[in-house]
Amino acid sequence: MRLTPAALLLVPVFAAACTTLSPDEPTIPQQNTLGTGLRIADIQNPSSNYYKLAIANPTTGVNVTVSSTVVTWIDTFDETKDGKSIGTVYIQDIGSQQPYSGIDIFEPSYVPASLRLFPGDVLDFVGPYEEATGVGSASFSGAGTLPQLEKPVGTFRYTFDTPPPTTIQLADLNQFTSYKAGRQWENMLVTLNDISVGIGSVDTSGKRVSYLMTQDDDAGSAGADAATLTNELYNLGAQDFAPGTHFKSVTGIVTWFYGYSVAPRSVDDLVLE
Repeated sequence: MRLTPAALLLVPVFAAACTTLSPDEPTIPQQNTLGTGLRIADIQNPSSNYYKLAIANPTTGVNVTVSSTVVTWIDTFDETKDGKSIGTVYIQDIGSQQPYSGIDIFEPSYVPASLRLFPGDVLDFVGPYEEATGVGSASFSGAGTLPQLEKPVGTFRYTFDTPPPTTIQLADLNQFTSYKAGRQWENMLVTLNDISVGIGSVDTSGKRVSYLMTQDDDAGSAGADAATLTNELYNLGAQDFAPGTHFKSVTGIVTWFYGYSVAPRSVDDLVLE
């Protein structure tokens, strides 16, 4: 193709114009590494602004979105041997040990649907937050509640580490002294130091095992309302430890059913003196 004289005059002008252009500086997105959802502590702590404004009636369920929650444990031990005490997933705010940071999940579904959970997995959840006042025919009648995310949808984000346990005192889990004191640690991974146990006992079903705990520096923690060590998450037997056995530390998930318990995840959570 031949260029006309007029066209040839335009070539250097266009080239010169191009050399004066400079690209815009790239925009760096300001990402919230924890996601855009709430923290578990936001939706559970009665002192939080969100709880005060949005959780009008927690016993009926309020739809929430929580982000960056880490799986602390999945209950794969069926202590009742009837398939009804298995599958509970415990999650906690990633990077947090503050009160009200843990919750359990009832009948979740996942994205992707084929996801197989492991401790340390980080997910976002969307679904109703509820403080259940009973389970089946069991009514708590104001004695306490079971906080949970009911049938939420969890979206996998990445794999991380389970949070370190929060060290608390056994007296914090004394139902008689104060339900509210223990409520802030419910469903969280905790450690109790200097713990001794009483006689291992089995309930009327013959399946649920518990040991009454006392703490060496807190004689007032003993009694019928003190927290127990239970077999909810692993095969703890009623004869595994003699009365008076002393542990340097006991680690586990705080659970509640008419009273507080600490459920070790395995025998490694029980450190003998």
